[in-house]
Amino acid sequence: MGVKRVLEGVNGLVLLAMYGITILTVVFRVILRIPASWSEELAQYSFIFLGFIGAAAVMEDEGHIKITVLVDRLSSRTQKFLRILGRILMLSFLIPFTIGAWGNVKLNWTVEIPTVAWMKIGYMYLVLFLSGLVMIFYLLRNSYRELKGGKV
Repeated sequence: MGVKRVLEGVNGLVLLAMYGITILTVVFRVILRIPASWSEELAQYSFIFLGFIGAAAVMEDEGHIKITVLVDRLSSRTQKFLRILGRILMLSFLIPFTIGAWGNVKLNWTVEIPTVAWMKIGYMYLVLFLSGLVMIFYLLRNSYRELKGGKV
């Protein structure tokens, strides 16, 4: 089973959990008339997890949204150069992002979320850190494949 498939499976579970949590929020608030701030907090964190895990998953086949109207008109050599340049720019963001996320994991590993005592803020940063590592891996792998003349 590939990394992308694992990420997609995890994202499916996170989406299912977010859906369930949101339903619980409505049930607690509207039907039972009990405020459940913990459910809103968990739904927000689930949404963050969903976004970053999804971003890592689509990085494998470079499936992020892009507008290629101008690039498609350039020579294949120029297109290749721009793809490599784009990956270098992404790495220049992702490397400090991932290092910063790791620093925040260590700093916040034991810090509790006030409404959800078992959930630590460090868990959120761990997802950011791991997704950053996966995106860096895919960027480097895709660049290597392209430079070797293979298809990404």
